[in-house]
Amino acid sequence: MNMKKIAVFSLVMLPIIEIVLFVEIGSIIGSFNTISIIILSAFLGIYLIKTHAPTYLAEIRNKLIQGIRPDKEIFSGVITFISGVLFLIPGFLTDFIALSLLLPPIKNVFIRKYSFKPNYSRKQQNRKSVIDVEHKEDD
Repeated sequence: MNMKKIAVFSLVMLPIIEIVLFVEIGSIIGSFNTISIIILSAFLGIYLIKTHAPTYLAEIRNKLIQGIRPDKEIFSGVITFISGVLFLIPGFLTDFIALSLLLPPIKNVFIRKYSFKPNYSRKQQNRKSVIDVEHKEDD
């Protein structure tokens, strides 16, 4: 299936699924509890976005200062931001997806799958770069 078709299908189906879940879960736990959960999840999304962004930016900055690629910190920050946005969208399905993304095992799967993996051979890893330079001063 084409990515455009998948995106359009998802955008059409997501509200339908969320409405069905609102009705079904609302009939079980009550409308007040349903609305309360949705409002609390929106506040959780705002909290995630506001509080974790500075933390991840500081971790990224520290890794860059040390000369280390901050792949894990970048992906972790992006996943946390996406989770926060999903919590802001009213609905139980998006809240479930957001909560799932925050679980460390699932987050680590995404980080391992999409982080940069240099393709060094063993010989290249052991070789040290030496640049021999002669300096002459002009009189």
